[in-house]
Amino acid sequence: MGRKMSELKQELLQDAEFQSEYIQLEDEFALAAQLIEARKRAHLTQEDVAKRMGTTQSVVARLESGHPLPSLRSLKRYAQAVNGKVEIRVA
Repeated sequence: MGRKMSELKQELLQDAEFQSEYIQLEDEFALAAQLIEARKRAHLTQEDVAKRMGTTQSVVARLESGHPLPSLRSLKRYAQAVNGKVEIRVA
């Protein structure tokens, strides 16, 4: 059986170049994780969300990848599809 993603991530983060790139993309990763978590809480598949948004599953997959960053309009449509809302904070 393969390694867990968390173990692989920890191993890769030991490399300074990888760590630098990862830190630069941290916001994108956090957004992607939040979208996926919201979809799971709503007990929906990517296909379900796509139908609710009036788009395709591949578009939802791209939104959930966090790269490129989705527009605010897309985030609002996604949030509505998973019965959520968009909250933006500057910390």
